[in-house]
Amino acid sequence: MQEQDRHLPVQTDTAAEVAAVQPQRLRFEFYGNASEYFKIWLVNLCLTIVTLSFYAPWAKVRNLRYFYGNTALAGGRFDFTAQPSRILIGRLIATAVFAAVSVLSQLDPAYALAVWGVFVLLMPWLVRSTMRFRARNSKYGNARFHFSASLGATYWLFIKCLLVTLLSFGLLYPLALYWFKSYQINHLRAGHLPFRLWAGVGSYYKAVILPYLLGILALALVVGLAGLAGGVGGAWQNAHPETAVMLLSVALSAVYVLMLGFFVPLTQGYLFRATWESAGVGRSWITTDLNPYRYAWIKFSNYVLTVATLGLMRPWSLVRLYRYQAASLQVELKDDPQDLLNIAQDDPNSIGEELSDVFDIDISL
Repeated sequence: MQEQDRHLPVQTDTAAEVAAVQPQRLRFEFYGNASEYFKIWLVNLCLTIVTLSFYAPWAKVRNLRYFYGNTALAGGRFDFTAQPSRILIGRLIATAVFAAVSVLSQLDPAYALAVWGVFVLLMPWLVRSTMRFRARNSKYGNARFHFSASLGATYWLFIKCLLVTLLSFGLLYPLALYWFKSYQINHLRAGHLPFRLWAGVGSYYKAVILPYLLGILALALVVGLAGLAGGVGGAWQNAHPETAVMLLSVALSAVYVLMLGFFVPLTQGYLFRATWESAGVGRSWITTDLNPYRYAWIKFSNYVLTVATLGLMRPWSLVRLYRYQAASLQVELKDDPQDLLNIAQDDPNSIGEELSDVFDIDISL
């Protein structure tokens, strides 16, 4: 890999030159395994508990380095280079903010509302800071990733997304989601090569609407079966009203768990596929053959196994899901990974990243 200390123009090629390049069809490979990661996870958990969470930044970096370092493409490995000590500073600030919000919520709801209002106003900065920090500390070979969106563009994006969602009463939410994903992908670079999202907005409507309709269908089916059972066993229900109510509550609870445990991951699977089924980096193409239903099943069964084993199966669950996502990605490689050039960039702090973690805000791709 080569290093360069200034912004680089992207090489432009004619259609004939691009077509003349014979692409290599390569898949991402993950070499990690659950038994190996379990040791890292267990040590991280114990040290985090013993140190009252002060070890959490080191645990976070060890986790990311394990998953990144065991992910390969075209013979090159990924890496995560953030310094835990810098993350600790960001985490302390984020924890202090979270504690202040919690205290104010107990003292006066009006104070809490004001604080959350400020937090909402800072959300665009938070998203941009998180993306910049994560990209700056992610590497492929010797080439770093770079997130180039300006703060003004980020605020304009959030204003657009908020307005179209509210004014359409949620009907245009998939469009807002498409804008947000385009913002994430189109401002990302691998070395000097820009990413591009070529997917259309229709795939995002499908990702949101189809799982929602399936969930409504499942709920209607349960309600219909309950009504049918009520008609058939009316005499029994009159004789055992408390038992009938309990059975109906169990059925509705099962639907609720299914909605959260399966249909929410199903939406996530469709969104992953919509984002990566037609994306590009430089002259290369990225595609995925991820099956949203298999993805949802993996997440749902992971959740069940994790709860049933009191958390001991969580390392296996994380490796299982990550391996499936990585293996689903394929690159038609037209750019030589050895020719990636780094773009000069500053080293952002981790405050935004840690605020996202503390407040459980998912800004992942």
